[in-house]
Amino acid sequence: MEMEKEWLAEDGVDDAGTISYNTDSETAVDTIYPARNIKIDRVQFSIFELKRRYDRGNICLDPDFQRNEVWSTRQKSELIESVVMGIPLPLIYLAETMEGKLVIVDGRQRLTTFFRYLDNEFAINGLKIMTELNSCRFRDLENDVNKSKYAAEIEDFQLVIQIIKYPTPDRVRFDIFDRVNRGGTPLNNQEMRNALYQGSATRLLNELAESEEFRAATGHSVSPLHMKDKYIILRALSFYLWKKQLLKKKNGEIVLYRSDIEEFLGYAMEYLNWVDEQSRVELKKLFFRVMERCYARLGEDAFRIPTDSGRRRPVSMTLFESLFYFVALLEEEQIELPVGAERHAVDEMLEDSVFLDALTYNVDSAVHVQNRFDTVEQKYREI
Repeated sequence: MEMEKEWLAEDGVDDAGTISYNTDSETAVDTIYPARNIKIDRVQFSIFELKRRYDRGNICLDPDFQRNEVWSTRQKSELIESVVMGIPLPLIYLAETMEGKLVIVDGRQRLTTFFRYLDNEFAINGLKIMTELNSCRFRDLENDVNKSKYAAEIEDFQLVIQIIKYPTPDRVRFDIFDRVNRGGTPLNNQEMRNALYQGSATRLLNELAESEEFRAATGHSVSPLHMKDKYIILRALSFYLWKKQLLKKKNGEIVLYRSDIEEFLGYAMEYLNWVDEQSRVELKKLFFRVMERCYARLGEDAFRIPTDSGRRRPVSMTLFESLFYFVALLEEEQIELPVGAERHAVDEMLEDSVFLDALTYNVDSAVHVQNRFDTVEQKYREI
């Protein structure tokens, strides 16, 4: 008998290796970079101008994955000192969204420091060179005739910004994101996607991932570490919307699936950001109903692929998205089945070698995605 795969269970999810931590493979370089129109603008803005844009809500500095990265007062003070001394600072990278807003890719701590200092949220301390700035908030500089020049120098200081223009393909944006952030904690594609598509989509995923309905249906076993919970939920919603032909670009064009999961999920995040609130509410209600029904009829192991040995595997990402669609079809038509009928239907699907292969091998190929959902629809029609 073939040895069972060693499952990575620390986050409770078997993602079939689809949520990578970098995109710098030869395939990505050869097929993405030369073939697409990539535009990165190099601009300069004063700290004052960037602060004005931030106050108007046009710059996002708070992607979820970076919330715990906080500089000390000394680090922030030395940055302000560097500005006053005229020391050049490293490039700041921003990514443009479909709505024209800018999301931080690299340089969050620097911009956050500048904006909070201009808002008088901290005083400079611990400087060894420009000691006259110690204990000064920004307003202290402005109101002191001998120090007001420093306030002007801070506001007027020019920062060099690289803006990754929309619509650069997600695979390219992820690669740039990965390259400029190397040396820190590596980010997987969902963490980068969460940063680049801030808005209604990320708020919806947060709410669904934190819900008791989702946690109960997955046996409270899916860790939020590295956003694996949001990743499997996004996939399930995306494939559901795709199968129902609801997943569209803002121009009304239907999104097709062509084996490029990153592009596909990017379109889904865009859709969830621009679609009307009522559509998001209805999708959220459906998600909760499906999770409740899965837990009630299939138990907390509903999304785990059984093993011959009885060993308990992590939640299967592909089984999760397949059963979500299956149960969503039943819920939409308000089809009530006898006790045990859903369990019997799922067991029959898992005995289908084509379905099982589509769950476990080359899972993002268009052929295997189609095979998974064809099996689900066939079983639904039988019922």
